[in-house]
Amino acid sequence: MDNNLRVKQENLFNFIKNVLLAVKVPEKQASDTALVLVKAHLRGYDTHGLPCLAGYVAALEEGRLNPTPSLEVRNSRKWAMQVDGDNGLGQVAGTKAMRLCLEAANDFGIGITTVKRSNHFGAASAFSLRALEHDCIGIVTSNASAVTAPFGAAEPLLGTNPLSVAIPAGAMPPFVIDMATSEGSRKKIRKALEEGKTIPPGWCLDIHGEATIDPEAALKGVMLPFGGVKGSAITILVDILSGVMSGAEFGGKVLSVATNHARESGNGNFMMAMKIDLFMPAEEFKSRMDLELRRITALTPADGFSEVMYPGYRAHVVEKERTVDGIPFTAPQIEQASILGKKFGIVFS
Repeated sequence: MDNNLRVKQENLFNFIKNVLLAVKVPEKQASDTALVLVKAHLRGYDTHGLPCLAGYVAALEEGRLNPTPSLEVRNSRKWAMQVDGDNGLGQVAGTKAMRLCLEAANDFGIGITTVKRSNHFGAASAFSLRALEHDCIGIVTSNASAVTAPFGAAEPLLGTNPLSVAIPAGAMPPFVIDMATSEGSRKKIRKALEEGKTIPPGWCLDIHGEATIDPEAALKGVMLPFGGVKGSAITILVDILSGVMSGAEFGGKVLSVATNHARESGNGNFMMAMKIDLFMPAEEFKSRMDLELRRITALTPADGFSEVMYPGYRAHVVEKERTVDGIPFTAPQIEQASILGKKFGIVFS
């Protein structure tokens, strides 16, 4: 039985937007941020939505985040741009960057934007998915604070460094990768700690460099990249694209907006949108994608599986269900949001 309380997406959007307005974020930027946080919940990435808001508010109130960033844009080509996030909300810079990518892709077939001086931006697929509306493939990466050890190391140097790729289909749900390049995520470890649960084997090492399933020990230790040496290579690649190439911090120098008080966090992003009709008509491509994806889902399930799915399939189903029935929250989550809202005279419902 589902004991969660359901909140309509428009109510969640308005709550987040109004809280951000109360801490001096301009209306357009508050809306952009709220849309990204709500999209995370719709797709089932519940750790990347409302639970982030209190931390953002604290950083804004303490002056660690700039509520009114200017978002300077520099063009090296008409299809290649760099956004200076001016230490504002990561969702604001991310939204601007993907918008620039899509505008360039509509004109030139491709758009690439890097972002520097940004912050945590939520679920990466909230940006890559926007490419689908333009018959584009969207690619998004971000680096993050150093919590992950490269393969063979017992010290952190890399972030959880998310990667998202969104590719449109026709009748089938789109193919959408949205993953941390670490084996797990710090938010999921904190959630396990709060719920008194263990974490899966292979996620983390403790402070002694030994494998652990204890979330408390994991938070004091380091994350591991997914897939051993191959996953480690991808995590490093994300840091290069998001950090080295963008002009942002990199190689262990990104800080967490939630905990640091020393300086700007320095996150960076890489975003690209590519028009499908550079290679073939979009409808032909989507028909070919449907065939590819149907071949996957038609395979015989392995032992222990009821069906074969591909990246983005489950999130698509969840989004359809939550769009109709609302987004589920536990009673403690409702209470925490209500306390935050009460501070500004805003009701969460």
